Amino acid sequence: MNNFDFIDKYAARLLLVSFFLPAKWQVYVAIGTCVYFVFRTLFTKQRPPKKNYLWALFLGSGFLLYLFSVPFTPPEYRKGLLHLCEREESLLLMPLVFGITASYFRELIAGELIFFVYACLISCAMGNVDFAYHYFFVKGGLHTLSHVQYRMIFEAFTGIHPTYMGIFLAFSICILLFISDISNRTGRIIKYAFMYMLVIFMITLLAKSPFMALIIIFIHYGYLRRKVLYQFKAFILGSLGAIAVAGLSIPFFRQRMGEIFQFFGFGSQGTSAVNSFYDRQMIFNTDIDMIRQYWLTGVGPGRMLHVLRERYFFNSIANNRSVGNFDPHNQYFAVWLSFGILGIALFILILAVQFVKSIKSKDYLYVYLLFILAITFSTETVLYRQQGIVFYAVFTSLFFFRKQVNGIGN
Repeated sequence: MNNFDFIDKYAARLLLVSFFLPAKWQVYVAIGTCVYFVFRTLFTKQRPPKKNYLWALFLGSGFLLYLFSVPFTPPEYRKGLLHLCEREESLLLMPLVFGITASYFRELIAGELIFFVYACLISCAMGNVDFAYHYFFVKGGLHTLSHVQYRMIFEAFTGIHPTYMGIFLAFSICILLFISDISNRTGRIIKYAFMYMLVIFMITLLAKSPFMALIIIFIHYGYLRRKVLYQFKAFILGSLGAIAVAGLSIPFFRQRMGEIFQFFGFGSQGTSAVNSFYDRQMIFNTDIDMIRQYWLTGVGPGRMLHVLRERYFFNSIANNRSVGNFDPHNQYFAVWLSFGILGIALFILILAVQFVKSIKSKDYLYVYLLFILAITFSTETVLYRQQGIVFYAVFTSLFFFRKQVNGIGN
């Protein structure tokens, strides 16, 4: 192994753990490692197919919509739009980076995905240790085990919103599913121990959309491996039982499930002050009302949040209480309200092309990644936070250009 091989491997690992670094460091590390791989590709004198540039522009065309909107945005909203453009630029840069990067380096990064799992485990473990410290040792600390307090303390320590950590956890579990079967007994025990820990962290946070996506993924994965599942029936049943006991014993899980049952009419009627599902219902109704009004042209990405604030202001007056301000909490609605019918059509087309590519290549890890994102897009504006944008841009670009299938991708 020469010096560059050593550096290449650690650059790939650094890129994969960067998602769990503080926001500024994440940007520096992600950009630095990507630039490194581009220069390494240039020195190898491997030139990407010309179609890769076209595919990169297609995948990043959502960002181009933001750029094209700048001259048509009123001056009072332009500053906010320019800030959005700066945040969303990864949507174009990462497809270009991975479209240019030599296939060897893409395979190298994909081969080091286990380091994303390691970083996720360490980050969640430290977040839970910090919560335990606050609960047991901080003077004047917590007196009740509340899932709201837990999520707030967890986010304050890790710097990652629970929903986005839920996405990371779900993807980490999927990575472990596709690690080649380990012949060494100790290795298998460690793999399943990691998976069990990730599932427990997932249950504790209970980010609803990634959790629901993961359940469906487990069902599909079981169907794929149905011919050999009987060999592991004792292990599977034991694991399901242990996870069920753990879930029922975790107070945060019970509290979140209680919110769901309360929202659907089981038990006493709740309010948004103690049950976030009622806020979600109000946000959904507001989004639908806005789309009915602006379904064709949208309101522009720079103006969208201002229009929503106005709507919530009048909702507060109508309800004689402050209902707060919210973004759409739905990536599909956010795109539709920003760019109208053409914008949402393009967004869905980009996702559809990726699903077709992943299914044709039978790259099920890519399929599961897209599935986790597509489900979470229905409850979160994932591409409005740096954590979501960089995660989406890096991994969808990496997997898209990893294989060539019927003219799609590299």
